[in-house]
Amino acid sequence: MMSIREMQYFLAVAQEGNITTAAQRLNIAQPPLSRQMKQLEESLGTRLFIRGHRRIQLTEAGCLLRNRAEQLLKLMDNTEKEIKAIETGTHGTLSIGTASSSGTTILPKVARIFHTHYPNLNFELWEGESIRIIELLNGGLIEIGLVRFSFDTDTYESIQLPKEPLVAAIHQNRLDPSEMQQDCILLSQLADKPLMIHRKYEAMITAHCQQANFNPQFLCKSDDIMPILAWADADVGIAVVPRAAIGLIPSTNLVFKTIVDPVIEISAAVIWMRNRQLSAAARHFLTLFTTLSQSPPSVL
Repeated sequence: MMSIREMQYFLAVAQEGNITTAAQRLNIAQPPLSRQMKQLEESLGTRLFIRGHRRIQLTEAGCLLRNRAEQLLKLMDNTEKEIKAIETGTHGTLSIGTASSSGTTILPKVARIFHTHYPNLNFELWEGESIRIIELLNGGLIEIGLVRFSFDTDTYESIQLPKEPLVAAIHQNRLDPSEMQQDCILLSQLADKPLMIHRKYEAMITAHCQQANFNPQFLCKSDDIMPILAWADADVGIAVVPRAAIGLIPSTNLVFKTIVDPVIEISAAVIWMRNRQLSAAARHFLTLFTTLSQSPPSVL
């Protein structure tokens, strides 16, 4: 069985890609570290490294071990921190995962208030698509996740956040002066327009468009809203994104209009594992989130 020190040594080599710099980082001599890595390969019965003249690369087995070692060491670190802060939850680090747009809009507002109450608590943020956030939650790398799609309510507890409308991000060159002053755009006005969307909203947007008697023209479908916003800024097409995406990229070219008739709303939720013990810090954070979610919509 691998020791904690072996995992730490292996990770240093894997991350540095060089035995010499890894040894310097670990503050040990190079020869013992080289021997340690060879012994590790022998004990596991497989090669972990492809040794080049200047840089070391990982084999497939090495990549797997790196992922597992990072997870195990992170879990051990979290466990130690949780034990130390279990009584009060006033110190330590709270790990949160968030979908991209939520991380730049909803979360900062809550974090500001939370930090005021618990100034000695730090945050560790993980960002990605909702599927990635679920994986991190299941793996124990985060305690709380902000997601934008349906989830298994038998597995996760949740706080539902206020629904959010989709907006059209339109380059000003596509609008006449009268349209520039309008805050909304009819869904029917997007017929025959080159639309760019996040892939997870395709079915929902298609259904609403068909109810409005047209089939949408999807110029681009992406797994991230940032590229389609950049393309809209370059006047490639019209990006359809959550309202929280307004301001994600600095642009004087884009005009954001809420889609109406009908309004297309998406839901979001704060989730955590139903049968897993939360740290005191996470419980404090969820208590605050619950309070704010029951406040007027302008708070979140």
